[in-house]
Amino acid sequence: MRGLRVLVASTDPAPSLGDAFERPLARTPRRVPLPQGRLSAVEINAPSALKRWLDERRATLESIAVEGTWLDRDDIARLLSLSLPGIDELAALLEISRLAHSRRFDLIIVDTAPTGHTLRMLGMPQTLVDVAVVFDRMREKHRVMEEALRGAWRPAAEDVLVTELVDTAEELARLLRDRSRATVSWVTLPEPMAIAETSDAVQALESTDIRVASILVNRVTPRPPSECRHCDARRAFESTAISKLRAAANRVVVEAMDVEPRGIRALRLVAVQIAGSVEEPGKARTVRRWRAKPAGAKMQPADILVPSLKLVLAGGKGGVGKTTTAAALALSAAAKWPERRVLLISTDPAHSLADVFGVKLSDQNRVVPGGPSNLRVRELDASVVIGRIRDRYVEAIDQVFDRLGGGGRFDAAQDRSVMRSLIDLAPPGLDELAAVLEITEVISGAAPEWDLMVMDTAPTGHALRLLEMPALMQDWVRALMSILLKYQGVARLGDLGVMLLELSKGLGRLRELLADSRETAFVVVTRPAALPRLESVRLTRHLKRLHIAVAAVIVSAVGRGTCKRCLRVASAQRRELLAIGRAARTLKIPTLATTEARVPPPFGVRGLEDWAGTGWRRSW
Repeated sequence: MRGLRVLVASTDPAPSLGDAFERPLARTPRRVPLPQGRLSAVEINAPSALKRWLDERRATLESIAVEGTWLDRDDIARLLSLSLPGIDELAALLEISRLAHSRRFDLIIVDTAPTGHTLRMLGMPQTLVDVAVVFDRMREKHRVMEEALRGAWRPAAEDVLVTELVDTAEELARLLRDRSRATVSWVTLPEPMAIAETSDAVQALESTDIRVASILVNRVTPRPPSECRHCDARRAFESTAISKLRAAANRVVVEAMDVEPRGIRALRLVAVQIAGSVEEPGKARTVRRWRAKPAGAKMQPADILVPSLKLVLAGGKGGVGKTTTAAALALSAAAKWPERRVLLISTDPAHSLADVFGVKLSDQNRVVPGGPSNLRVRELDASVVIGRIRDRYVEAIDQVFDRLGGGGRFDAAQDRSVMRSLIDLAPPGLDELAAVLEITEVISGAAPEWDLMVMDTAPTGHALRLLEMPALMQDWVRALMSILLKYQGVARLGDLGVMLLELSKGLGRLRELLADSRETAFVVVTRPAALPRLESVRLTRHLKRLHIAVAAVIVSAVGRGTCKRCLRVASAQRRELLAIGRAARTLKIPTLATTEARVPPPFGVRGLEDWAGTGWRRSW
């Protein structure tokens, strides 16, 4: 494959591609200097990619909306000028399609977002089809009128756009399923939670006829150079976890390096492992458990929380231990304040709370066996919430048209169909916001159902997207309320207005809650390694710009064994801990804490409570 023009593109809203190459990257492809070969890299910026796509089609989109709805050009122009929340996956896929059709590159390698949002992105071709169907319904009345007046209908620019959307969706769908042109390699860690998530993802992709060609098991513990209880225990633990992987995909083992690979030379060593063959970890004869012996003053996870808090969010880069940390925080808080009702909830589309507790969870609050009686746990199903909103929206539209009847400027059946289908244009990320709005209602108001909510968020990029969305949505609500008032004389819009008013109030309460440091705190979780550290610093700065208080930075899984390799890793960890400490002091973080590495990691209520009780250390 020598001589290929290769592009590596990140679709993660919180990209680390530039950190890995040790080079600043941008929203347009940049050359990465190599001794041999032609490599470019880009960190796709979803808002700018979507803006480019919209600007090229703005006039046509305005015409479709004007002809297909009651809105005039001023209304449409106002809506199109607003930022669209929750469209990262759709915009990323459109940008990849654009780059692929540019013929500038022979091969595009896509570094995707974490699991839940990658699965959503790979389902975006159907979303494009849904958008095209709505636009086609908007055009239908115009086509009928043109045929009636002129005796024939000729496709216009608006119809060409509808066809373009369908063609793009079908081409992307074919590409993703064509094994001669596209391949999916899934990267995982040799741990039960990651393996379970991988198995679920592979099954979900196969159900849509997208085949995962290979599974890369990353950061596998190599054979120690001498006797080492940590390495022996870790290799036994990893061997058991890896054995749970299905044999359908080719399995590639990538051993952990002493220092996280950054820069071309280090990344080439990883490439050699991927291309070659590394043995999987074998079973250890005796050692099954190991724990680090960290220095520092012991602390309880809930020590970082103040009693007035209502909402605690745990977030960070994928794979750093967010879920385990969130679970420990909730257990510790429930034990510290037995009079308080505590809800632990996951908003990550790829839930892991059930895996860390070892129980089945759903969208219903449930008691965890062996846990505190004042604690409930839930894995949020955002689709249920958005489904209720869709049903209510359709009822409100039907109410409007039942009052209107026929005649006048309205074609009741056609206009009703178009207005009903507008809910299908809601950006994909809105389901998460709708769900968060619903659950934050239960910790607000005069009679809250819960005194404290601990939220296990999606990884960095999508957690930030969720936190930015209330402000963006309030702009939309204000614009829509203004438009509704404008047309109040045409139709009494009743429940539609009530829905928007309730949404506006809910967004306002959520924004007030997030901005109140007495009631809301974010806990940043990271690892003692360069890429998680750099992302955590960016995350913390972004949270400060959003006026969301950061209560603590938690550095997870600190400590290694006694072999020469473990000593080198421990030395690298100490350097990273110093760098994290310097950044945390600069950013004025109230608490910096570390958690000890354990083999196996904390699991179940008993394991989590033991880890929370003995494995946390305060740096300050």
